[in-house]
Amino acid sequence: MTEIIINPLKLYSPFQVALGSFFGGPLAMVYFLWQNFKTLGKQHAAKQTIIWGVVFNLALLVSLQLLPNKFPEIVIPFIYSLVAMQMVTSWQMSKEAIEASINYHFQSNWRVFAYGTALFFTWLVMAFPIIKMFTAIGVIDSP
Repeated sequence: MTEIIINPLKLYSPFQVALGSFFGGPLAMVYFLWQNFKTLGKQHAAKQTIIWGVVFNLALLVSLQLLPNKFPEIVIPFIYSLVAMQMVTSWQMSKEAIEASINYHFQSNWRVFAYGTALFFTWLVMAFPIIKMFTAIGVIDSP
C-alpha cells in the first residue's frame, strides 16, 4: 500500500519574526520576511524585501553611527521588530490564519533561534568595518 505524504509549508509567525528580528538584528528581520514571502509564492514581494532590506540595513548602519551617545539604542530594534511583526500580519499570514490553515504550519522556534544567532553575528561582521571607517575619518570618536 502506497501512502502519499504531503509536507505542509512552514511559515514564521508574526511573533517569531518580531522576536527573531529583535534578537537577531535587521538582517534576520529581512531573512524572515523574505522566507515567508517565498513560502507563500509571492516572488515579487520576496524580491522587494531583499532590495528594501539592503537599503534599510545600509541606512541603519550609517545612522547608528550618527546617534547621540545618550540615545537609548534598544529603541531601534524594538521599533523595527514591531514593524516587521505588523508586516507579517498585514501582508503575509497572521498566527490565527496559520493555525487554521491545512497548508501551512509554524516554523520551529529552534530555527528562529539558529538563524537569528547566525544573522546577528553576520550583522556584527558587517558593522565593524563601517564603525572603523567612521572613526578613521573622524565622524565619530573612538571609545
